[in-house]
Amino acid sequence: MALADSAAKLRVWLVGTALPVWAERARFPDGSWVEHLTLDGTPDRQAERRWRVMARQTVAYAQAAQAGWYDGAEIARRSFESYWTKGWTGTHIVHRIMPDGTVSDDRPDLYDHAFGLLACAHMLSLSGDEAYRSHADDILGWIATQSHPAGGWREGDVVPHPRRQNPHMHLLEASLALHQADGNPDDLSIAHEVVRLFGRHFLREGMIGEYFEDDWSPHDRRGDVVEPGHSAEWVWLLTRYDHVAGTDHGSACRALYDHAFRHRLATLFDEERRDGEIVRETTRLWVHMEAVKAHLSMAERGWPGSSAMAAASLDALLGPVLRPDGTWVDRHNACGAVVSDMIPTSTLYHIVGTAVEAQRVVDSLR
Repeated sequence: MALADSAAKLRVWLVGTALPVWAERARFPDGSWVEHLTLDGTPDRQAERRWRVMARQTVAYAQAAQAGWYDGAEIARRSFESYWTKGWTGTHIVHRIMPDGTVSDDRPDLYDHAFGLLACAHMLSLSGDEAYRSHADDILGWIATQSHPAGGWREGDVVPHPRRQNPHMHLLEASLALHQADGNPDDLSIAHEVVRLFGRHFLREGMIGEYFEDDWSPHDRRGDVVEPGHSAEWVWLLTRYDHVAGTDHGSACRALYDHAFRHRLATLFDEERRDGEIVRETTRLWVHMEAVKAHLSMAERGWPGSSAMAAASLDALLGPVLRPDGTWVDRHNACGAVVSDMIPTSTLYHIVGTAVEAQRVVDSLR
C-alpha cells in the first residue's frame, strides 16, 4: 500500500532526524524551548516565547514516546514541568515569557489553555500519573469561569474580540484527548458543546467561519473569512468525535473536504473568502499537515482517492519541505517560492500528530 510506504518514510525522518535534532538544538537547560530556529537552523535564544509552545512540545514528544518510536518521555516530562512551574499563576496560564524566564504577558487566553489541557491529557496517557489529571482540572476550572451566555467560552484577555472558532476547535481536540486518557465520560462535555457550536454556527455552506460577534453571528468585517487548513482540521476532529460519540458527521466532512480542495488540490492557502478569493497568498506547513490528516480521515470513511492523496502529499513534502537536516520550510507563496523568515518550533506538534495518525490509519486499513 502506497500510504504505508509514505507513512513509514515520514516516521523514519521524524524519529531518526527531526526529534533528536530539535531536542539537541532547541531546548533551554530548564527543559523549555526556543520560539523558533533561524533559517540556518540556529536556535534564537533571544526571542520572546509564546508559552503554549511548551505545551505543544510536550504533546509532540509524549506522542512519539507513547507510539514506541522515540525515547521522549523524559523530554516531555521536563517540558511540562517547565511549562507548569513557570506558567501557572494559581488561577491561569500566562501568555508569553522572555528567554530569561521573566513573564512578559501574564494575561489568560483560551487558545493557550486548550493546549495546556491537551498537554495534560497526553502526559496522563503516557505516564498514568494522576498529578496530570489534577493539572487538567486546574485548567478546566479556569475554562469554566469563561463560559459565555451565547454558548462556548470567552477568549480571555489576549483576544477578547472578535470571537473565534479556532480556540474552540482546539478545546474539542483536548477534550477528546483527555477522555482517551482516562475514559471519564464527563471529559467529553466540552467536546459535545463545541460540536453543537459547529452545527449551529461554525459550518455554513460547507465552510468553517472564523470570526464572529458575541452572539455567534458572522463578524461584521471578517465574517466571510475562511481558512481551508481549519476545514481540513475539522474533518479529522469530527471523524475522531464520531468514533467516540457514536455520531455520524460524514456529510459535514464530505462538504468540508470538497470545499477545501475544490480548486487547490494539494495546496491550501492560508486565508480565503467564501467566494474563493485568496486573502493571504501563502501556505504554511501546518496547513499541509492538516490536509494530510483530512485525507487520512476520509480514507477511513471510504472516500475514493483520499488514501492516495495522503500518500502523494507526504511524498511531496519529504525532502523539499521536511528537510534532510530535520528542520522544515514553514511558508511558501502562491508560486511555490519560499517566503519563510524562521523555522517555528510550534510546527513539530502538527508533524508528529500527522505521523501518528498516518500510522494508525495504515494499521486500521490493513
